[in-house]
Amino acid sequence: MGRSTASFSIAARAFALSSCLGTPALAQTPGPPEVAASDVTREEMVLTNQNLAVVNDTRRTDLPAGAVDLAWTGVASTVRTETWSVTNAREAAVHWLGLSAPPPSGGTLAGLIGKRVRVERPGGGSTEAEVVAVSGATPAEVLFREGDDLVYGEPGARLVWSRGPAPRAGVLLKLASEKAGPREISCRYLVADINWESNYALTLSPDEKSGRLEGWFTIDNRTGSAFAPTRLRLLAGVLRTVSAPMPRAAAFRTEAAAVASEVAISEAASESRLYEIASPGRLGEGRTTFPLAENAEVPVEKRYLVRTSYWFGENAESQTVPVAVLYQVGAKKLAAALPAGIVRVYTAGGSLFGGEDRIAHTPEKTDFEIETSEAFDLTARRRQSVFTQVAPREAESAWQVTIASRKKEAVTVIVRDSFPGDWELVESSAPATRKSARSVEFAVPVPPGAEASLTYRVRVRTGR
Repeated sequence: MGRSTASFSIAARAFALSSCLGTPALAQTPGPPEVAASDVTREEMVLTNQNLAVVNDTRRTDLPAGAVDLAWTGVASTVRTETWSVTNAREAAVHWLGLSAPPPSGGTLAGLIGKRVRVERPGGGSTEAEVVAVSGATPAEVLFREGDDLVYGEPGARLVWSRGPAPRAGVLLKLASEKAGPREISCRYLVADINWESNYALTLSPDEKSGRLEGWFTIDNRTGSAFAPTRLRLLAGVLRTVSAPMPRAAAFRTEAAAVASEVAISEAASESRLYEIASPGRLGEGRTTFPLAENAEVPVEKRYLVRTSYWFGENAESQTVPVAVLYQVGAKKLAAALPAGIVRVYTAGGSLFGGEDRIAHTPEKTDFEIETSEAFDLTARRRQSVFTQVAPREAESAWQVTIASRKKEAVTVIVRDSFPGDWELVESSAPATRKSARSVEFAVPVPPGAEASLTYRVRVRTGR
């Protein structure tokens, strides 16, 4: 046939097997044409942040006229074959009649059953183990034999074995070709176990009134396969998925490899946002990083917040309440939308880590607030000074919040209290702002190195 055994397509190997089983009359029938990975002309990918990617895969092949089986090799083993479609059947002069594919293997680790592997744990340490069973695509879903013990799951671990990663799988497309000759075939399908997230760094100025905001995307490829997309876009938004697989347990994350690329360009896409990655290059297994936003100067307002919660009843004990540190970031000057992710704050010229918080998807020209830590030199205590049961489900109580500062400058601390049912603020020593149907805030000025107190009385009715 003029090809080595290694280059046989799936159908050609099946035909060779049938010849050995007693059908020599078919021995001269050629195997189906094969579309190898080297024949890819375009591979466009759109990654969601819900563990799914849309792949638009275009390949060149030479087809005979009539019924033909086309081996589409080099597909990730986590392909969702129920989503497969041939998108240019009319232009390519073919009729798509369906496909066949190997059964799901439970991820690329299924081939390790019965083999010895080295389990490298995230804390440093490793052990030799035998893979007994596999129920998923990560080490958290593998049953190991370690010495005399059976251990199910090694979350966050990395598995190392002597042979390389499992090869990309393939499917067999069943086509009816209207004519013979070369043409391009385009297919679209979903692939699971590939995800992306955004991360940000906010480096504060010495006075903490401004900062430099930068961001990047991190793509986490757990498919067991590498990709080389000619076009790569990331979709930020919340999509409804009915039959999508559950998110995989956290597995070993390779060290982020920064990729030289231009800053991603954002554009609206229906109810989501698309971010175009210029020159994406190769997406290997593990983590790959792309820039999201250049260093941009943004105004920052530092705030202090004391959260309290109403207690319906008499409470004689005073309580220590933490003082949270918040930053209001003026992102209105940024032209691009910011996808959901973690913002990490750095102080002292960028040399100290000041905490982190997660932001939701943030539209263009929209400020956001993050809470990073608890104040070290601000403390607060809260006590109930009066409690009066007015009726079986109605009470009036008075509270005092005392804030002590060891700071060298004056600050303002926001005290936020929340109440159940119907409530009425009877009096307060500081102006009150009703924030919602259940909460109120007081702004309390605190002198440097001194104490300040807030007192207020509230009447609460619960039930009927």
